[in-house]
Amino acid sequence: MWERAKTLSQDFRIHNMVNKPMLPLTTVLKKWEKPLSGSVKINFNATVFNDKTGFGVIVRDSDGFVLGGSYGFKDEKMMAGWTELYAFEESLKIVRSLNTANAIFETDCASLVNRIKKRREDITIMGYCINDLFKNHGYV
Repeated sequence: MWERAKTLSQDFRIHNMVNKPMLPLTTVLKKWEKPLSGSVKINFNATVFNDKTGFGVIVRDSDGFVLGGSYGFKDEKMMAGWTELYAFEESLKIVRSLNTANAIFETDCASLVNRIKKRREDITIMGYCINDLFKNHGYV
């Protein structure tokens, strides 16, 4: 059995040497980058664990100085995309309270970013909620 596993492992390595890997072999380190002068950057994230939802928001200026933030918990289970949307809504509220004109929003939720970018064509329930958020917060 061990020999078979070893052979399969070796075959896998050989196969991967023949075909170009889809993912880069070297890890790419990403770090926070300052926004342009006169702008603020809002990082937000959310999670679901044990039927509870949590979110966090942090706002920094062009010097990296923390201007504000928020976090919170809900005692309800939500799908991941909806938790991220909830965190985005909270970040919009913070930006409004800081009276900031130039805001850059940052999240690790690619699906939410794509939905926001294509919100005018999104006819799903989440798309409707995103459009409603923008309308209610004065971003058309």
